[in-house]
Parts: sequence; C-alpha cells; structure tokens
Amino acid sequence: MSKKRKTDRHLTKKRSKRKRPKGKRIGNKQKLKIQLCVSQGNWGNIQPNEIAVLLQDTAFHINQFLLVPFQEKIQVVPSQVDHPKVLYRSSTEEPYIVWLSVQDHFWCQFAYQFAHEFCHVLSNYQKIKDNPNNWFHEAICELASVFTLRCMSRRWHTHPAFPKCTDYAATLRDYWQNLLNNQDAQLPENMTLHSWLSLHEAELRENSVAEREQRNAQALVAYQLLPLFEKTPSGWNAIRKLPNSSDRLADYLVSWHRAVDLDDKAFVAKIAEEFDYKIPFEEN
Repeated sequence: MSKKRKTDRHLTKKRSKRKRPKGKRIGNKQKLKIQLCVSQGNWGNIQPNEIAVLLQDTAFHINQFLLVPFQEKIQVVPSQVDHPKVLYRSSTEEPYIVWLSVQDHFWCQFAYQFAHEFCHVLSNYQKIKDNPNNWFHEAICELASVFTLRCMSRRWHTHPAFPKCTDYAATLRDYWQNLLNNQDAQLPENMTLHSWLSLHEAELRENSVAEREQRNAQALVAYQLLPLFEKTPSGWNAIRKLPNSSDRLADYLVSWHRAVDLDDKAFVAKIAEEFDYKIPFEEN
C-alpha cells in the first residue's frame, strides 16, 4: 500500500462533467436505495429487517458513484453452502439471488460479503461466466469490499446506519485494517505488480492453485488498485462494462478500455499503468 504512485499528465486535464438522471443526487441515501429484500431464514440472532438496513447502507457507498444507480431487485437469503455467492439468473425478469454465509450481529462480515457480491452483479457476472480472467473479476470484487468498509468506517463516525452506533465505526476500521495487513496479500519487496503478474498470471488463469493462495493473490491485486478507486470513485462506472474477453490481462485491459464510456477511459488506462501496460489516452 506504500507503493509510490505514478502521475499521469492526462488525468490533470479537465474532464467533461457528467449529467446525472433527474432526481438522482450523490449523497441522498433515500433516492439511492436499491430494491432489496432479505428472506426469512437461519440468520441467527439478527432479524431480516436489520440485515436489510445494513445492506442498504453497504450498497450506498458504491451506488452513490454510479451515473445510473443500480435499480434491479436483489433477494438475499442464507447461504446453502459455507460461502457467499450470487446465483445465475435464467431470466432478466428474475431478481438477483445473493447468498450470504453470516449469522448474528457480525455487521462487518455482512457488509464485506454483500459488497463483494454486489460488485459481481454490477459487473454483469453472467456475461463473463467461466472466463480465464475471473481472477481479475474476483480481485475487483475484493476491492469493492474493502473500499466499502473504509467508506462505512468514515461515515459511521457521524452517520451510522443504526441510531447510537457511532462507536461501531472503530470496529469497521479494524476489520478492513486486518484485511490490508494480511502479509500473504502483500506485493513482495523489490517486485513490481507487472513482474509479479508475469510470474503468476498463468496460474491465476488456470485457477490451479490452492483456494487460499488464490484468494491471497486476488487480494494482493485488489489492495494495489484500491488507491485508484479511492482517488477516482467514479471509476466504479467502468466496472459495469468489464469485457467478456479471454485474452491475457494486457489485451483484456485494451478491450475494457474500448468498451467503457469516454469519461472512464482515463481511469482504465490508469489501471493498466499500474501493471506497466500502456493504453493510448483518447482525448475528450
């Protein structure tokens, strides 16, 4: 996380101001609520309506930065396996079904899991099913979890999701700090992200490494890219256009750059630069 970030002269240019749909305003939590329903089930010592309040707050911290806020239905149910997941839909008329494997009042874990699955939904996960670049998609979703927890820990100091719960901001902070302190998810000393990826991309694409090692590798990439998203949170708009490309990351990022809106091209180019790849910047 202490890696010195390069500057990009193109990012100093004045970018065109986006217009939001009428009635939408960053920071207005009521207008940015998602269509969320939490099913009854074995949640332990916590009620579905309490979970719904928490998850609305979780989604807000990404939804507020979207040019077109997320509006489709999400149904949250207790996971039938030992991990969270979002199910594939057979029809666009169906709600997204998100499984969470949390019980009781572990609010941090609820937020961590839901932010990850919400990012999968935003990135059109069905389109990129069984893609060798799923490791990169998972890294972005891990990034979404930490980004959200960091936002929540700051906001809850003054505006917690529940009355009189400002003290929980410190718990949220400790949770994301422990994630970032994971020594197995650190970039080795004297190694760039480019050189690290050169050693590991084949394994990541084949998904042949042990599950824990795979998660640590995804987290390493997520934590390296986190400062970019915190500096330019409008970059979450680019996540909605991740391409269905099986190319290696260098060419995958070029495809992503082509797919995003003009206002997001500089952001994707900046991500490519973190891996020491160059994408021509398109002037507005």
